[in-house]
Amino acid sequence: MKKLIKRLPVLGLALAATAAFAFNMPIEEESMATRVWTPDASQPDGYRDVTAIAEEGNYDCNLSSDECLVEFSNDDPASGTKTILQDGEFEAQ
Repeated sequence: MKKLIKRLPVLGLALAATAAFAFNMPIEEESMATRVWTPDASQPDGYRDVTAIAEEGNYDCNLSSDECLVEFSNDDPASGTKTILQDGEFEAQ
């Protein structure tokens, strides 16, 4: 019985460490996107870079269920994770 009592702190520490790792939430990667895209079927990857137009505000997104402005986590439509910034159909002014 004395051996069991002496090992309780070690058992408690092991249990606490296991619980800490089991309930730890993964950290989400921050977006590294610096460019804005709009769907364009004529482009090889299906998206056209409209960063300059979007920064100047010389565009409209009409009311539709399409994607108007999107960004990709690594600024590459072929391999990045897409985030829709605004719905609609992109129209440059």
